[in-house]
Amino acid sequence: MNPDTMIFKELESGNKDLEWFSKHYSNLKKKYPKKFVAVKNQSVVLVENKLDILIEKLREKFGDPNEFLIDFLPDERYILVV
Repeated sequence: MNPDTMIFKELESGNKDLEWFSKHYSNLKKKYPKKFVAVKNQSVVLVENKLDILIEKLREKFGDPNEFLIDFLPDERYILVV
């Protein structure tokens, strides 16, 4: 597989994960409040209280943590002020 095709497939996979995460965000917030989550292939693969621990565990289990969508899920009382 040529490098351009590989990059396109990685971007496409990342977009699908982002769409899945956005679609399931409310349920994920309820299930994992105040947690960091790692998503790959439209599923949660790891959950931790601290970002550094999540990244360390991803590195140990899977290699490159940059291959995952990582985000923090606030609890229901979270309010974003801009």
